[in-house]
Amino acid sequence: MTEIEKHEARGRAFIKWLFAGAFVIAVIFSGLFSGLTNMAGLFYLVFGSVAVAFMGFSRREIGAAFRHAAGFVGPRENLKRATYFWEAAARNAWILGVLGSALNLTIALGGESAGIADISSRMIQSFVVTLYGLVLSVVCLVPAMKITGRAENAQTPENIPAAGVPRPGPIQLPLFERVTGCVLFVAVLGLTIFSLIKGYPQNGPLPIGKVMLHGPAILVVFGGAITLALFMGAAAGGRALTLGFAMTGLISLLMGLIQALFGFVHKNINEIAAALAFIISASSFALLGLVAVAAPLEDRELMEGRRDRPAPLSRMFWIVFPLLVFIFLLLTFIMVITPMNQPGGR
Repeated sequence: MTEIEKHEARGRAFIKWLFAGAFVIAVIFSGLFSGLTNMAGLFYLVFGSVAVAFMGFSRREIGAAFRHAAGFVGPRENLKRATYFWEAAARNAWILGVLGSALNLTIALGGESAGIADISSRMIQSFVVTLYGLVLSVVCLVPAMKITGRAENAQTPENIPAAGVPRPGPIQLPLFERVTGCVLFVAVLGLTIFSLIKGYPQNGPLPIGKVMLHGPAILVVFGGAITLALFMGAAAGGRALTLGFAMTGLISLLMGLIQALFGFVHKNINEIAAALAFIISASSFALLGLVAVAAPLEDRELMEGRRDRPAPLSRMFWIVFPLLVFIFLLLTFIMVITPMNQPGGR
């Protein structure tokens, strides 16, 4: 690509993003979707996605992916890696969006409420974070599809230099970036939770401490995932943890649903509350394990050349499991707002 072509590509990319940004700003200030505003959730999603990216990719790999998205060409191998980065970014946004809804829902249930209308409104607001995650996921898939088209016609590494990466060989993830990503992710979670509970004392039916420190959920999700990974062996790598967190999370969802149904049959509010706490806690821990532990490990295996592509099962779990969690969160919302008379007409 000549210098003139590079400048033209930059100009086209700038104009596209300028119009997209102007459209988003216009929609925000129009007030049309004012009910879809969740600033804490938006902060969590954007900076959480950045943190998770640094947990699985190096700065050079991220920079190269952005340059390829802006129109730079390079060897087919580098284009494939850039495509995978954007696919991983879309995956992370989707999982983080559902995880954010689970956290928001926990805080909504744990805070004081002025009645069913108040708590219902706050619970509905928690689902906005999933919408944000889905939108960001679609945005990240756009450069992935564009780069994929260029990769099909790309020259071999011997004929054209790489863009942003000197050689198409694998890059080891520096410890500094891995630690920075982990610290940033913890900070984002902490700041988001603090901003959400500020002004809402957690003395409701399901306080955040009761849900996030749910012993049985922690044991089932993390204990089950680690056990499955040990049985599968080191050769399975990150795929074992992906399978472990997804399967233990799915088992936990079904266990919690069955317990909640028994609670409705017995007309026992405490039993239903315990089941809802288990569902939210287990799904949150499973999503957290997927996005912050298993997915970064699989990212490094691919970027370092130890795997050719993500496992089909991993791709399926990254898409399907968060969707199932979102459905179960909706069921939780329905169970909370459903009136129920206790035995004796009370």
